[in-house]
Amino acid sequence: MGQKQHKTPVEVAKKDVGNEVRRLLVGRPTITGVVWLLGIALVIGVSGGYLVFRAMGPATPTAPAGESGSDPAAPWRARLLQNPKDVEALLGLAHVQLDQQRLDAAEDLYRQVLGLEPKNVEAITHMGAVLLGRGQMDAALAKYNEALAINSGYVHALWDKANLLQQVKKDYAGAIRVWESFIQVVGPDSQDGKTAQQFIAEARKAMGVGKP
Repeated sequence: MGQKQHKTPVEVAKKDVGNEVRRLLVGRPTITGVVWLLGIALVIGVSGGYLVFRAMGPATPTAPAGESGSDPAAPWRARLLQNPKDVEALLGLAHVQLDQQRLDAAEDLYRQVLGLEPKNVEAITHMGAVLLGRGQMDAALAKYNEALAINSGYVHALWDKANLLQQVKKDYAGAIRVWESFIQVVGPDSQDGKTAQQFIAEARKAMGVGKP
């Protein structure tokens, strides 16, 4: 993420997400489109943009000198060798597996976390992301609802649920309600609050209504 004058990967990704959202809003969404959107969102999160996907997750541990460019899972595996019940390391490794679309491996790790902490909203929400990656939309939505029943202000689950309702379910009224809850948590003047307001505008446009 150097300081070149070209657009950063995050900026480009955000533009691509917006374009894909618009395609999904005006046409029939496909599993491929949703998985592509999930992948872009994960790239944004890992690249340093907020967009929820890693906002509440553990930071990647610093690799030892001379190991730059090595397997991003290696530091987490090293920690787990020392303590197999290290929840932060289990989540970190699971996130790496999810980013690499190794859904079965990610699911196994999230289940290990939930075996240790049954109400871990980060693991529950990411289980939803695993299900979304498999095209299991209703099951993914159930996981987001489960996480929000534990913590109604968990921004990752709010973001994922709103996107799923708007982009796939076309439940625009439901999506707007979730976006409004999201904005209450992150603030209307934050970058993500403004992004959510844009999605609300898109939803209202799709419904054929303007601002209340």
